[in-house]
Amino acid sequence: MTVLTDDRRLVIAYNPHSSRAAVVQTMVFDRLDQAGYSYERLEVRQVSLADNVARLVSQIQPHDLILSAAGDGSAHAMAHAVLAANQPGVELGFLAYGNFNDIPRSFNTRVSLRDPVAFLAQAHVETLYPLSVSVNGAHIRHALLYATFGWTAQAAQRFDNPALRRQLQTGKVGTVRNLWRLGLYYLASRRHSYVPTFSEEDYVHRHVTDMLCVNGPRVAGLFRTGKKYYQTPNFLYKRLNVTWLTINMPFLLLGLIGRMPGRAVRAVDVTFASPALLPMQCDGEVVELQKVARLQITKSATPLHILMTK
Repeated sequence: MTVLTDDRRLVIAYNPHSSRAAVVQTMVFDRLDQAGYSYERLEVRQVSLADNVARLVSQIQPHDLILSAAGDGSAHAMAHAVLAANQPGVELGFLAYGNFNDIPRSFNTRVSLRDPVAFLAQAHVETLYPLSVSVNGAHIRHALLYATFGWTAQAAQRFDNPALRRQLQTGKVGTVRNLWRLGLYYLASRRHSYVPTFSEEDYVHRHVTDMLCVNGPRVAGLFRTGKKYYQTPNFLYKRLNVTWLTINMPFLLLGLIGRMPGRAVRAVDVTFASPALLPMQCDGEVVELQKVARLQITKSATPLHILMTK
């Protein structure tokens, strides 16, 4: 039974300036036209998250069925816009038309990843409680699947430069090459990537390179938890020191087979010894946080209603 009914508006969110805009036209809009669907287009632009959300919020109506046909960046922006709009009955789904597509792959089967008609025929709704990230007492970002701080976020920036993006646009850069690039970066940067000294639960940490907060079944397409934390009040939390690969092998191997170790928590509250520069990655989107004195991660009290086929 389709999730789309006659009294609902189907909205396709897309980025007309994306390298895959022509593919989205053929694979999404043309397929919907041929299948007889009526829909509205919602444009996600290549601007800051705040600017996108401010523009998109007013265009979201009650009971909209919104389908993001773009990459993780646009999907991330649409999730924030839906949360900010806070309209009743809105449901959000994701098709895989980006470079990495971690968000749609977490929720969809292979058959429905790029086919909007198959997606609409197979989708069901689940409730997702995102992570909420606050800096110095002010909320700054949500994350559907994960938020990482430190070296992993720095490494993600390596995939965010124009030259590499052009190579990724073919969709033929696979896991092996990604791991190879990550390994080279690791060797060059591992000894210079400590998170600034911070206190947590009355303990001072001086040799942490990463803080991982995981809300879903997969992280960056490589590591898996095996659990849908987004349906619970908890998320998986792990501190790491990646300067020595050997001591992290158990974590890496367990993550690759879907049993990522960590501690299930309801909140993380970190205080830095002095205002810190802190790289952060939320669902693949990287930003450098400035002058961080206190970092808090909790679960959002406001849920998203996600369309998925898994």
